[in-house]
Amino acid sequence: MGIFLDYWKMAFFNIRANKVRAFLTMLGIIIGVSSVVTVMSIGNGVRNYISGSLSSIAGSYFELYITGGKPLSRDVVENLVSKYDEITGYTENLSANGTVKGVKKEVLSLNIESGSPMLEKKSPAEIIYGRYFTADEYDNCAGVCVIDQNGASEIFGTDDPVGKMMNIDAYGRELSLKVVGVRKSGSSIEALLFGGNNIKIEIPSTVLYETFSIDSEYVADVMVFVDSPDVASEMSIKGRRYVEAALDERGLDFVKTYELNSGISSFSSILTGITVFIMMVAAISLFVGGVGVMNIMLVSVTERTREIGIRKSLGAGTSSILWQFLIESGLISLTGGIIGILSGYGVSLIVSAIIKGAGDVMILPEFNVILILAVSAFSMGIGIFFGWYPAKKAAKMTPIEALRA
Repeated sequence: MGIFLDYWKMAFFNIRANKVRAFLTMLGIIIGVSSVVTVMSIGNGVRNYISGSLSSIAGSYFELYITGGKPLSRDVVENLVSKYDEITGYTENLSANGTVKGVKKEVLSLNIESGSPMLEKKSPAEIIYGRYFTADEYDNCAGVCVIDQNGASEIFGTDDPVGKMMNIDAYGRELSLKVVGVRKSGSSIEALLFGGNNIKIEIPSTVLYETFSIDSEYVADVMVFVDSPDVASEMSIKGRRYVEAALDERGLDFVKTYELNSGISSFSSILTGITVFIMMVAAISLFVGGVGVMNIMLVSVTERTREIGIRKSLGAGTSSILWQFLIESGLISLTGGIIGILSGYGVSLIVSAIIKGAGDVMILPEFNVILILAVSAFSMGIGIFFGWYPAKKAAKMTPIEALRA
């Protein structure tokens, strides 16, 4: 054990004697490790942020819709709701696009979502002003709406336009609506997934049924709510099978369901795969750094040939010389790895701050201690691997050959 400690001391003093050369040798390892740590931590942070945002959006519901075959009547949907205790209700899901003049007289596009009062449960965003539309307003086709916070500011120039009227042009038909509530605007992830329109309003679907003369006895798209997100996937399968049986459309793929919860894990896996791929690309620089270690160790062997000859003539064995140079190359790589980890940590925090400042999105870097230790061990292994040839070359020298050189 004592002799190995001597080897570590010798390696330390040799590196300290050539500080600039040793640092330049470490640079490839530092860049490689720093890149891997940065990509890993930011990648995990982005994955956690997106997964968390998707989980909050997903909610306790699944969407059921018809793409062909027989029409879906309300009776079938209501029978589905009463059949399973896990299902708490449903709402038709009828949407449209429209335009409205903003506070600056500009024409703004908006997305109209409509349904029964249960539509309120689709989004986790809270009502910050006013209220949601009621069952009476739904039954009486009342021209009322709930608008998102961003839309309220753009259309009315205020966050609280409750009680004000707005006239919307929807496919050439005019909708005159009274604002009864304002919902907090969704996250940037929600806007990305559910359309580019930054203005969203929610109205009773009966208004659209009446305006466009749609038969309200049949629905093409419904949102079915369940008592827990955990059962949404299972109930979507059961719901599809029940409706297929009720319509006698088994195996024809006319009835489809979708629930966001099942896609979250898949999306997270894709992000993990992308992060790993980028990490592997970044790790290539570790091998470049390893070549630099081999190069500098070959130079070191050449410069210290006389030292090797003297040590061998005094009785140092082949393994002693081999370990001396292996430990030195390993120490160079390990030091570079440690500096790279600290650099990657700092860069990750800087990138996180830049993202927050640019888009008001909080990406918290996630540092996996086990992976970071593995990267440190790998960087040291790179040094030992690429230092093997120079160390072997030094160890094979005979005392006479080394002293003559």
